[in-house]
Parts: sequence; C-alpha cells; structure tokens
Amino acid sequence: MLFNSIHFLLFGPICILIYFSLPLRYRTVWLFAISLYFYAIFKVVYLSLLIFCFLGTKFFVDRMVDARTNSSKLTYLNIAVLGNLSLLFLFKYLDFFIKVINEISGHSFCEPDSLPPVGIILPMGISFFTLQAISYAVDVYRGTVPKAESYFQFGLFISFFPQLVAGPIIRAGDMLHQFLVPTEYKRENLILGLRQILAGFFKKTFVADPISVLIDPIYARPDDYSGFAMWLAAFLFSVQVYCDFAGYSDVAIGLGRILGFQIPVNFQRPFLSGTITELWRRWHISFSSWLRDYVYISLGGSRVSTLRVYLNLFITTFVSGIWHGADWTYVLWGAIHASMMVFEKLIFQFEWTKQKWNKVPRLIQVFYPFGIFIIAAILFRSRDTLERSGLKNGFFMLKSAFFGKTGIIPEIPIPVVLAIFLLFASEIWQEFYQSTWEKLWNNEKLVILLTVCMYIVCFAIYSVSASQQFIYFQF
Repeated sequence: MLFNSIHFLLFGPICILIYFSLPLRYRTVWLFAISLYFYAIFKVVYLSLLIFCFLGTKFFVDRMVDARTNSSKLTYLNIAVLGNLSLLFLFKYLDFFIKVINEISGHSFCEPDSLPPVGIILPMGISFFTLQAISYAVDVYRGTVPKAESYFQFGLFISFFPQLVAGPIIRAGDMLHQFLVPTEYKRENLILGLRQILAGFFKKTFVADPISVLIDPIYARPDDYSGFAMWLAAFLFSVQVYCDFAGYSDVAIGLGRILGFQIPVNFQRPFLSGTITELWRRWHISFSSWLRDYVYISLGGSRVSTLRVYLNLFITTFVSGIWHGADWTYVLWGAIHASMMVFEKLIFQFEWTKQKWNKVPRLIQVFYPFGIFIIAAILFRSRDTLERSGLKNGFFMLKSAFFGKTGIIPEIPIPVVLAIFLLFASEIWQEFYQSTWEKLWNNEKLVILLTVCMYIVCFAIYSVSASQQFIYFQF
C-alpha cells in the first residue's frame, strides 16, 4: 500500500481509530493483523517471505540462546544470518550475478550459451526487513538485547507496517520492548505525529513527485538534452531522492508516534552537511548505523592497523552502493562515496586541515559534499536505454555535463521552484534557528489546520492522478 494513495488516506485514520477503540489486550493483535494486510496489498504471495523471515529467524535465534557451547551458538547465528542473506541474494542479486557471469565468460544476453536471467520480481521491503532480522540475531548473540519473548512480539517487530517497506530500519534495542505493552492515546503524540506526517506529504507530493515528471525524460533520452540539462537533472534528482525517501520516513515516524511508538529519526538535513562523512551520518541514519555496527565493527572497525581502518571504511561504504541495487551504476556510486570517505579520513587526521576547514562558513562548506552527491547521482539514476547500458549512459551524461553539449533545456514550473525553495528555507531555519522553529510548530491549531489542508489537497491529487511509487521500494 502506498502512503501517497487514496487507499492509505482512508486506511491510516481508520486503523488508528480502531486501534485506540479496542481494549488494551487486543491492540497489538490488531496492529499485527493490519501490518500483514498492509504488506499483502502489494503482492499476497510475498507475504509468505515476510512470515518465513520472522519465523525462521526467531526459531534459530531461540536455538542459539539455548545452545550450550559457543560453537553451537555461532552455528545457529550463521544459519539465521545466511538464511536472510540468501533471501536477499535470490530476489535482489541473482539476475545481476548471472549477468556478471555472462560478461566474464564473454557471452551476450541473447547468445544460446549465455545463462538466462531468472526474472524474479523484487519483493517490497525485502532489503529492510531482512536487515532488521539480521541485526536482531547479531544483537542477541552479542548479548546487547534479550531474545523476543514470543513469535508474536518478534513478528510485529519485523512487520510493523509504518516502516515495513522503506524504513527506517528499526533495531531490536530501540523497538522490541515497545511491542510488549499496548500503547494508549496521548494528545502530545498526535500533534508531534501530525507534524511529521505533514512534512512527509509535503516532501513527497509537492517536491519529489513533480520532479520525477521533469527528469524522467532526460534520463530516458539523454542524447536529446543539453549539458546544462544534465546538471539540472542531477540536482533535481538529488532533491527528489531525498524528499522521496525522507518523506516516507517522516510519514512512518509520524504514524508510529500517533500510535504511541518511538521510531528513531532517519534523516537530519543531510544537504546541510560540511563533509561527505557528515552527510552519511545524517542520510538514512538507520542504515548508516547498521553498516557501522554490523559491517565496520565486524571487520575490526578502528581497532586495527591504519591501513586496515581505511580498507574497513571503504568496504563499509562500498556495501551501501551494492545494497541500493544490483547494477554496475550502484557499484560505481558506492565506490565514489567510499573513496571520498577514505579521502576525508586521511586529510582530516591532520589538525591544521581540520581547523582550516572548520573556519569556512557552513553555508559555503555544504557546496562540497552536495556537489559530490550531485555528480554521483548522475550514475545512481542512470538506466539502460535502447542506445546504451545504464553505466554507459551515466558516463555519457557526465561527459555532457562537464564538457558541454547542445540540446533541449527543460523548463522548471514555478510551483516546483517554489516548493524546492520552501524545502531548503525550512531546512536552513531548522538547522540554525531550532528554537524559533519549534516555537512555531508547537502551535497545535496551526499543525491541525495545515494537516487537514494537506489531506484535502492530497486526496484531490491522488484521486485524479496515478500515485508515484516511492523510489526506495526498488531497493
């Protein structure tokens, strides 16, 4: 079910009203049932994957906890982790793996000796709920969280509908205990939740979706457009992917807050960062922290030699590119960001470099990481066309952007320009004038009025136009 749909605009309020109308002992049961329904709307058959994920993980983690020897515990942990990774590989990476084998063997896609693609459709949210299951298994093994008390509690942790299909990636230590006790209605939670949902719908409906309509033709037919159009498309896509993903996270966090659950923040104004390293601390925070805790630390973190630290950092950031998708464009995108992370760690180890950079005003610093993000975004968004592969298209667009090219220069509608301006103005306001921002948005009447207006506008828009799928559904 899409957040930006008539179905959800009806489903959300009804779900919340019924939840708080039920006796306390039935509320978590209702929440679990509607979470399964929410996922089944996308494709009923894939509900079995979700159920397989939480039943299998819970079973083997329980065996791990009961095991008497360390080797047995490690065996059960590996089964739980590899089981989830196998799901991810089968549905997300198998076809790319086949493509790589064909390329190494020198066979083209249509040759009789080439391996045919399987063509499995990527299930919604599989990149998110499998990582949650893996983090739970590792945390229980490390002793940082207790095991779930029941299959029901763990099932709700894995399937909790607000964040199920596009994050944030919730951690057992943050959320598991919250599903033990049914929550009660609080007016404070309602206002804070509505604020977050309002921000999410603005980002998705007024910024991300209109931008999608503008840039899709440029990426589909880059030969027809000018070099300036490439820069414009890269900038707009960077704004789009941020608003699309942060918008989903905002709605998810807001829904959870209204229901009485505290879902961790997933974005903190990443485009106002001073370095690429800081940008990644502010972007998709739940995933960045997951990579730190389960990849970087597992590789040895910073407790190893200097060269190994740089290698661990590169691998960790590089993995984020592979996680985003099964294509060479994502691999290269991950390598660009990984290289920049290593470069920054190298130069900022010198105190004088750090001091010099810190003296640069923040509103000037931001152009460096945002510029790198935009350049890499050209590759990230590039897809196969009739003329070229996605990777070749990305290089073609980069060449056109840097060396210039004649062609069409698209016009940006005034409403889109205004929406982007409001987005950045509000982010700057929050970043540098947090107290006045909070003072404004603590006005309950304003929040309720704007939320009602946003709901009406969204209802009108979604009833006459097809809803744009969230970008991160494909990851």
